[in-house]
Amino acid sequence: MAGSGAVLAHVRQVLAAARARQGFDMLCFDRLNIVSAEAGRVRAEIEVGREHLNLMGGTHGGWLSTMVDVGGSLAIATHGLATTGVSTDLSVSFLAPSGEGATLLFDARVLKLGRTLAYTRVDIFSGERMVATGSHTKYVAGAQPSAAARDRAIAQ
Repeated sequence: MAGSGAVLAHVRQVLAAARARQGFDMLCFDRLNIVSAEAGRVRAEIEVGREHLNLMGGTHGGWLSTMVDVGGSLAIATHGLATTGVSTDLSVSFLAPSGEGATLLFDARVLKLGRTLAYTRVDIFSGERMVATGSHTKYVAGAQPSAAARDRAIAQ
């Protein structure tokens, strides 16, 4: 993709398409705000709401795990993909608590994008404190390029 402005617009478009499908991801992240995007990296933020809490009043680990999934997928999308394959592995370590009203920022990076597999790392912060970190592997052989990426490939 061209510059970071084009990458940011593309990632926002991928997120909008996911929201339009009204699937599980958007049930969890309807208020997600993409802060920045460049090739191989996405940063986004969201406020922890009451619906994101566990019985103890902390941020639910399942929701943080889904954030690793979505963050890794959006980082892969920065490479001009409209769809980003399917998950083959996801691992999350929970490092510190957070709760209702906290603004969480995730920093998602593509570690390697191969022909069949993509490897990502997603770090989740509340302020300066890392709340969780995760790795996400996806099978990307069937991932679909965006229309703009297809057009560029045809023109070359």
